[in-house]
Amino acid sequence: MKPPTEADVIADHVFEDERKLRLAVKVGLAFPTIKEKIIRKFVQSLVLELEARLGKQWVVTDYWTDDPLQKERQVALAKSSWLNRANIGLECEKAGPSDLLYFVWRASRQKASAITDLKQSLDDKFSHGNHYSPSSGGDTLWWKHVDPPYRDWTDEDMLVALWWKKEAIEYYANRLVKICKIAGPSLDKLLIK
Repeated sequence: MKPPTEADVIADHVFEDERKLRLAVKVGLAFPTIKEKIIRKFVQSLVLELEARLGKQWVVTDYWTDDPLQKERQVALAKSSWLNRANIGLECEKAGPSDLLYFVWRASRQKASAITDLKQSLDDKFSHGNHYSPSSGGDTLWWKHVDPPYRDWTDEDMLVALWWKKEAIEYYANRLVKICKIAGPSLDKLLIK
């Protein structure tokens, strides 16, 4: 017989009396709301930290907090001079949110040697990433999954870390600012009119 899981122990405890069962049901029903509030407050704090670190030359846009548990939520960073034409950011591929990744994107898909240089710089100075060109729309010049455990915001330990904020904000902000410093000059060259 396998040992009881943490969930088994909790379930046995809540079945001891009606009051415990009612409390457990209320907590269970409220969990999505609790999770949304943790993520919303964390992302808002991350945005403020990125704005402070990057300065007025950069625009930080929060596409996450309106519906924080859905897939494809993101925080996008762009210099004012390339707003709507390119951005750097943090995005979740799956609802929950989970499968977080860093990305560098631009709206147009024309070829340029600066694209190869940008990806090579990020691969060398940050971490090896991937390239993705969809059949329509823009061009993800470089992307890389966030390292575990920071990749999955559905995990209990990660939700507590987001609630505490400080360490998680440092983790994401340090990496996003580094990506901006590496990719920014290449995007400036790519986006000269």
